[in-house]
Amino acid sequence: MPENETVTRATLRTLTLDIEGRPSTTWRLDDPQVLADLKKTPFVLAEGAHYRLSYSFTVSGDIVSGLRYVSAVFRKGLKVSKDQQMLGSFGPQDKEHTVCIPRHGWEEAPSGLLSRGSYTAKSTFVDDNGTTLGELEYAFDITENWPATESTS
Repeated sequence: MPENETVTRATLRTLTLDIEGRPSTTWRLDDPQVLADLKKTPFVLAEGAHYRLSYSFTVSGDIVSGLRYVSAVFRKGLKVSKDQQMLGSFGPQDKEHTVCIPRHGWEEAPSGLLSRGSYTAKSTFVDDNGTTLGELEYAFDITENWPATESTS
């Protein structure tokens, strides 16, 4: 790499799960134990629940141009959905950037007997050069009702 070339780095800092009418849950993504727990310990969504994910991240070096969010959801090892959203361009700054998925409104968890069960998801952040700037894997369960405890994780 030439001496004058700047390396762009985007570092995922937090993931927040917002569920309409329920307390938010935030995970620190700079903790390896939290990353391991997200993969093996699912959070719970009741069927039909309205939710959104918020990611915070920092950018250092050069601008991140054309950042896209790509999410694949799997059930029993089979891909059941894939979503891609353009997030925009982000410059380096000390303050964290935050993006919500979906950008506006809420996602709705699927409903019905066939939708209940365990899922895994992989979220990837890719720039317009095709460079992967961050990845996260997590697990979640869709249940008929909320668990007896008030916790979502």
